[in-house]
Amino acid sequence: MSEQNKPRATVITERSPVPLPRSQGATILVVEDNLMLNRSLCELLRAHGYQVLTACNGLEALDLLRSKPVNLVLSDVVMPDLDGYGLLRQIRGDPQLFPLPVVFLTGYATPSDRLKAKEHGVEDYLVKPPDYGELLATIQNVLSRRMMIEESYQRQVEEVRNQILGLVQHEFRTPLTFVMGYAEFLHSALNEEIERAELQHSVEAILEGSRRLHHLIENFLTLAGLNERTLDPSELYPLDPIALWRESLIPLRGDVERARLRVVLEEPPDPVIAFGAFDLLREALVRLLDNAIRYRRLEPATIWLSTAVRPGYVGWLIRDQGPGIPADRLAELARPFNRLPRSPGGAHGAGLGLALAQRVAQLHGGFLSIESEEGVGSTFGLWVRDTEPE
Repeated sequence: MSEQNKPRATVITERSPVPLPRSQGATILVVEDNLMLNRSLCELLRAHGYQVLTACNGLEALDLLRSKPVNLVLSDVVMPDLDGYGLLRQIRGDPQLFPLPVVFLTGYATPSDRLKAKEHGVEDYLVKPPDYGELLATIQNVLSRRMMIEESYQRQVEEVRNQILGLVQHEFRTPLTFVMGYAEFLHSALNEEIERAELQHSVEAILEGSRRLHHLIENFLTLAGLNERTLDPSELYPLDPIALWRESLIPLRGDVERARLRVVLEEPPDPVIAFGAFDLLREALVRLLDNAIRYRRLEPATIWLSTAVRPGYVGWLIRDQGPGIPADRLAELARPFNRLPRSPGGAHGAGLGLALAQRVAQLHGGFLSIESEEGVGSTFGLWVRDTEPE
């Protein structure tokens, strides 16, 4: 029997005698071309406290969605002009409508029909004729899940907002205070004699504060750009991992010397080739090196740079003799703005370096690994796929 000839239900069965709790005024868009069923659904939902909008096909539904706020779409699948799957594609392709939950209501209940609906992103799938209790319970559950997701998202947004505020108050304000304070001192002393040592100290303080601000701003902009970035296979080239380590050390050579840090580059026993975007990977490795320098021990220490392979991946490893990381902090450390307490040397970054390195690894189909033991040190690994792009 063809889909067009399958029977279409027009009534709602009512086998649940106990009404569910009334909603808090959520708006539901009912999309159904069978007028009798459409009317029955609307009456049922209004009776249980929902605000209801109605459409007879996907095109009408899109017009309503783009003009009025809706909390959930209850849609038939087979409709004229634009069917349920077409409507779903339009919703998921619209950044404003993308999060909107969609529940399918259809007369086709084969396992393949259900699987297809789930694969296309529907929240739930109900079969006509719908049961009174099941329909209301499904709507209530979908709305409750959506509310929980939104509340969790808002909590995360608030957490990030507070972290950014804390970052701005300290990490940005401190170097800016240095720059402004010494610049004002120099300005006030324009007509006075200044000893060369005092002048040099003031200029160096301004430069150090400027460099720190520049570093923070570059990290912000780089991470923001990476979040919108994708990699085309044409951007990936064969790379020598150890040679890339050497390249990544160049911009930090002065920091390594000032930290009295010994760097050991461990050559692999057999040649290793990785495929990746050179500039992005070097940027990520620089961040890992900078992290090791910031969180070094006070006494002269060593870091070991190496490469490794595991099934399907090639990795750059950096092992340090830092203070180590508490086990309960490892999982969250690569998220933006999550930082360790200050190192013994007083270093404290913005919590963006590891997040940046992780994003670069993800762009290459890989991941960032962190192993650590408090009081001993940590090993960070940036892993990428070992296959040549097609």
